[in-house]
Parts: sequence; structure tokens; C-alpha cells
Amino acid sequence: MTLQKARSPLARLALLSGPMPPITPVRYYRPELDLLRLFAFSLVFLSHVAPGDEAFYAQLRIPPALADVLISVAAGGAFGVDLFFALSSFLITTLLLREGRVRGSIDVSKFYLRRILRIWPLYFVFLFIFTPVLHFVLPNDSMPIKYIAAFALLSGNWACVAWGFPHSVASPLWSVSIEEQFYLAWPLVIRRWLHHLVPVALVLLAVSFIARFYLVYQGAVHPQIWCNTLARLDPIACGALIAVYVQRKEQQTLAALPTWSRVLLLVIGITILTASARYGDFVGPRALIVYPAVTAACIALLIAALNLKIATDTKTTRALIYLGRISYGLYIFHSMFVMLFGVVSAHDPGDRSVRIVSALLATIAIASISYHLLESPFLRIKDSLRR
Repeated sequence: MTLQKARSPLARLALLSGPMPPITPVRYYRPELDLLRLFAFSLVFLSHVAPGDEAFYAQLRIPPALADVLISVAAGGAFGVDLFFALSSFLITTLLLREGRVRGSIDVSKFYLRRILRIWPLYFVFLFIFTPVLHFVLPNDSMPIKYIAAFALLSGNWACVAWGFPHSVASPLWSVSIEEQFYLAWPLVIRRWLHHLVPVALVLLAVSFIARFYLVYQGAVHPQIWCNTLARLDPIACGALIAVYVQRKEQQTLAALPTWSRVLLLVIGITILTASARYGDFVGPRALIVYPAVTAACIALLIAALNLKIATDTKTTRALIYLGRISYGLYIFHSMFVMLFGVVSAHDPGDRSVRIVSALLATIAIASISYHLLESPFLRIKDSLRR
């Protein structure tokens, strides 16, 4: 094929990008990224169940200084959603670039259909079945109709910006709304500005900073920045940048990372998340530093995991990879069981520990059931649409 005959931008890219070796059209699957998904969920779960007051740790005779560190580590787990954003952006960008290089074009309609089959079944079952039923079990759980309508339109994050978080087990779905908005726009962006993805990502970073600066200037309160799509583009943009870099280098650089450097990146990432929770804030001037710092931490964690050699023949590793595979269900259901088991209301260390373990085991059980009975039939259809 000559350059003149390669009409689509993606086909021309395949001819012009000489250093890029050809890709065998096989399924792109990295087990280490399932482990990273599990890690991201663990951060979020920890932030929702770990005590945030020093009096609790005083019962365990933990020194105040150490208790303060533990509280900060747990609070930093809230930024696990940023890690989810970065990971989703990296994977989607990688898949779209690979599709373009193998096929010479991107089938946007099939991309949308694959995302619908992956996300919507569990999302809408939880929103329209679990949430109303749980209102009778948890009288304090409240999901007004205006929130349900907004979440049904995949704009639940904007509802939280406008009205605050609903006191509902469905409130964590706000982050799924942001990811769905990204899935809607990103394939169109790649198809239109394929050769300019790096400038586009840099523009997204600028938009995110400007949006946060404006919101801080206007005196925004939580969660008006936390749930605002325009103010949360940093991890998405950086995840895409890593995907472009990896595709250009064909993973040679990241594969060569020694173990010590991966450990160092892991420590740096966790340290930044902890420091951001300890000294930062979701709103106000400190937010202008916190969000970019958290993005840097998430990218460090992503790079530390990429192309990590894993012994998948051990039972423990297979179990962890499986938990990462069902992490979407873990994220959707965990808040429900945290509330059902009254984790936050338990002040006795022993009692709280039992409730935390019970909530986690119940979350794993129902996420597994959901994966095999609800999600898998749709995933098989999704796989049949893979290009």
C-alpha cells in the first residue's frame, strides 16, 4: 500500500511510523493491570472503612504520631478513583491505537457497543434494582428521583456538583459517569486528531488546571471540584500520554525497568497520595497542588505495574488477578455492604475489624456472582465484537 492509497489517517500513520513494529491482531490483555485494578479498589475500600479519628487508635495503644500517618494513608485511598481514571485512559487509548494500526481505521460504533455491554448491565441493575430495594433495608439511604434521573443519563457526577453527594449506596457511581463521558468523546478525538494526541492531552491538562483555578477562585465547596469532569482530566490525559509513549516504544523501555525502580515508583506513588491526604484538600488553594500531585502518583503506580512479570501459575496470583477482573463489581457493591454491616458506626476495634472483613467478603461474593451470572453473558457478546 502506498501513502497515496492510504486514505485514512490511521492507515497513513501505519506507513509513516516506521519505528513502530507491526502488531499481531490478538487480544490485548495484561494480567498486571488486573492487579493494579485490585490495588485501586483496595485504596478506595480502605478510605471508606478505616477510622479517621485518633481516639480509635488510642484504644489500640498506637502513638498519636503513627495514628496520624495511618489516618493519612487511609484518607489517601480516596484517590484510588484517580488511578482508575488513569488506568482506563491508558487501556482505552492503547486499544484504539492498536485497532487503528491493525485495521487502518477505528469502528466507533462498535467501540460504543463494547463499552455499553461492559458497563451498562451492572450499572443499571444496581441503579434501578438494588438502590430502591436497599431503601427499605437502610431507611437513611436516600436517592431522590432527580439523582436517579441524572445517574441514568450518565451525568451523576454533575448532579453531585450541583446538589452534593446523595446519602446513598449509589453515590460512588459518580466516577463511572466521568468514565462514560470519556468513552463517549475519546474515540472521536483519536479519529479526528490522531497525529496530535500529545498536544490534545496537553490541552486537556491545561483545561483541567484552568477549571480548578476558576472553581477555587469562585469559592467552590466539596464535591464541586472532586466530581467536576473538566477539573478531573489530569489522570485521563496522562494515562493517554503513557499509552502513546508505550505504543511508540513498543513497551521496550517499560519492560526493561528493574525491580528496584518499580518498588521506588510504588513507594513514591503511595507517599504522594498519603501526603496529599495529610496536607492537601479537595477544595481551596491547596487543591491546585493536590490534584496534579495525585496524578503524578497515579502515573508512577501505572508505570511501576506495566509489563511487570507475574508468575500466573500460583493460586495466590490467580486469585488476585481474578479479583482485579471483577473489580468493577467490587467497586459498585462495596459501599452497600459497608453501610449494611454498619462499619463506620463501630467504634470498638475488634467489632469494627469483624465488620470490615464481613463487608469485604460479602462484596467479593456478590461481585463474583454478578460477574458470572449478570456480566459474563454480555461480555461474551462484547468479545464477539472485538476487532
